[in-house]
Amino acid sequence: MILSHIVAVSKNFVIGNNQELPWKMPEDLRYFHQVTAGHIVVMGRKNYEANGKALRNRTNIVITRSESFRPGDAIVAGSIDEALRVAGSYRPEECFIVGGGEIYRQTLDMVDRIYITVIDTEVQGDTYYPEIDLSDYRIISKISKKADAENPFDHTYYIVESGEWRVKS
Repeated sequence: MILSHIVAVSKNFVIGNNQELPWKMPEDLRYFHQVTAGHIVVMGRKNYEANGKALRNRTNIVITRSESFRPGDAIVAGSIDEALRVAGSYRPEECFIVGGGEIYRQTLDMVDRIYITVIDTEVQGDTYYPEIDLSDYRIISKISKKADAENPFDHTYYIVESGEWRVKS
């Protein structure tokens, strides 16, 4: 099973503010849905609650320590290891970790691939992706897009791979 992160980050690696995305980028949301559709997605409880429901057309696994958290539309796991065991039991080709910040941080050294959209802006936020230097990794794909009427910022879609992820110091 290929284990991947999929994330959109600002230039200062912010991914969220008050459990919301700090930008409106419909093209990136479409990309996220296109890439993850039909796959298993793993997320933290806060990320699930920010969505308000499971993501359609995906098997959703939510990581939480809360024994009372029992959504009817997702599988609950008590740890990252348990979530990945459950995901592996489906024998998927690829499984996506979709956040939040703490789940990304704890799994960075486990993933094979990162689908990272870099939004060409710096924003305030309270949730961050680990700060990595993309030039340290093998870039599988890079697609740059200009801002338009629907998407207010230039942005670049990267798919990168590495045997060893390094956080910038």
